[in-house]
Formats: sequence, structure tokens, C-alpha cells
Amino acid sequence: MTLLHAGALLLAAIVGFAAHRASLCTVKAVAEVMSSGTAHMFGSFARAALWAAAIAGVVGFIGPGTLQAPVAWSPSFSLAGGFVFGVGAALNGGCSLSTVQRLIDGELSMLATLVGLAAGVAFGQAFIVSGGVSAQPMPASPWMTHPPWAVLLLVGLLLWCVREAFRLLHAAVPATTIREILGQPTYQPAPAAALMGVAAGTLYPLQGAWTYTNFLRSEAGAWLGAVVPPSGFHALLVTSVLAGMLLSARQRNSFHLRTAPAPVFLRAACGGALMGIGVALIPGGNDTLLLAAIPAFWPWALPTYLALIGGVAVTMLAMRAVTRTTPEVRCRADGCD
Repeated sequence: MTLLHAGALLLAAIVGFAAHRASLCTVKAVAEVMSSGTAHMFGSFARAALWAAAIAGVVGFIGPGTLQAPVAWSPSFSLAGGFVFGVGAALNGGCSLSTVQRLIDGELSMLATLVGLAAGVAFGQAFIVSGGVSAQPMPASPWMTHPPWAVLLLVGLLLWCVREAFRLLHAAVPATTIREILGQPTYQPAPAAALMGVAAGTLYPLQGAWTYTNFLRSEAGAWLGAVVPPSGFHALLVTSVLAGMLLSARQRNSFHLRTAPAPVFLRAACGGALMGIGVALIPGGNDTLLLAAIPAFWPWALPTYLALIGGVAVTMLAMRAVTRTTPEVRCRADGCD
């Protein structure tokens, strides 16, 4: 294994560790807007995407980019997949990374979500293959093709990163060491976004869409003979994300085994299945969109993520009409309750 591979595995573990500590989730972000009228968590997502875009741009300009052009089925498939994924995430109560985070913390119903997710991905890929849909190559990221406007954009992003870094340093508690900061049981959204964005932005131009939802999509497509199977190193990257989450859970002692009634398991499985169908159609999940596709400026990425948010919002409004309750999420600039 080369030093580059070892570095990539470390970066994937950092993404998992930070995601576990920050508990960022699109479903919670929509719930925050609906319950308190603020959008601090969405602000954290935007920061993570900006950090990832800036770092991906730097690596793409100076490094040996080996990324193949991404593929998608069609804009309509991607938008439909985003909406379906959002519906499933709302039913499940969490998206891609938050599902794994909750399972690692002992929430057993998330096992049903992952089983449903795998089944949904397989069903979605089978639907695509049986329909004879051809994958359409998308334009490569500007970080790989280096058009003149991308240079100006990268300069603007780097200036924002410098400003954001100074802001984070100014907000840090004086005399606090890096070890103490990293060991905090809960990360504030802005530092977590920076950590995840820098790690993900470095990974993207070197490893492509490395997220676990994209791994599942590629694996299911390979079973059906539709796409090239994921590499063994892609599996190691996914394992490293899980290892980072496990390390975080162990360090802060957050594992507490929790079961749930059968209806909760059924709802989680149904939600996971819809998320899996969305993963097949997009392709990828919200982790792929936020940490790889949007920072790479894939043309379908941002509209698809907006469709995903719409799916979450519509489902939560429907659930509120039935149950007369709304999940309460209160966030501030320094964290959420």
C-alpha cells in the first residue's frame, strides 16, 4: 500500500469521526427549519461543501487527477431519485451517514434501514437495467479540466477558506490544545463542517465518489452486469469511514444498545428501501451529493439535493398532518439541542 492510499484511508476515517461527533443530518436540518425557523444546520452543510470544493480544486489543479467522468441516467431520473431518497430518509428519521452513526451508537432499528437500503439499491438497479436505460457521461469537474473561470472561482473559495479559518481560530477557547478540541464529545457544526469538507475535498479528486452509498450502487450494478464493480480499495475506504465512527463512539462512550417495537423496524426498512431506490437513480445518496458531487460542480447535483430536501419536507408535513406533532430541533450557531 502506497503512502497516498494510507492517506486516503486516514481521510475517510476523519470523515466518519467528524460525522459521528457532529450528528449532521438533512432530516434534522429540515426539522430545524420547520420547528424553529432557523437554518443553522443547512449552513453547516453549505460550509462543508465550500470547504470540499476549495480543497478539491487545489488538489485537482496541482495533483495527478485520475478521476473518470461521472455518469448519470438522466436529469429526470436524478431528480426523481433525490425526491424518493428524501421520502425514505424522512420515514427513517435520518439520511446516509446518520443511519450508520445511530447504528454504531446502538440503535438496532438502523439494521433494518441498511437491509432495506441494500434491497432498494438492488431493485433500483434492476429497474434501470431491465428498462434498457443507458448511462450518460456527465461533463468532467472543472477541477479536472481547468477552464479559466475555475481559476477565479478557486481564488474566491480559498479567500473564503482563509476568512473562515481565522473565524474558527478566533472562536476557539484560548489555551485549548488540538488534542482537547478533537476529544470533545460533541463537535460544533462549523469546525465539523471544515474537518469533513477538507477530508472529503481531498478524497474526491484522488478517489472519485468514494462514499458508501455509491459503493452499494456500484456493487448492485456489478451483480446485474450494468457497471464495473467497485474496487477493493473503495471497500477499504468505506471500512475506514466506519472505523472512524467506531473510534468516536468508543472514545466518548456513546454506545447504548436500544431496541424498538416491530412497527419502528418496519418503517425503518421501508424508509431504507426508498433511500436505496434513490441511491440507484441519483446515483448516490445525500453523502455523495454533499461531499463529492456538489463540490465537483456536477450539473445535476444541486437540483437533485434540492429535490431530496423537498422529499423530506413533503413527507414530514404529511406525517405532521397525521400525528399532529413535529420533531423539535433547536439549533444555534454553536450547535443543536
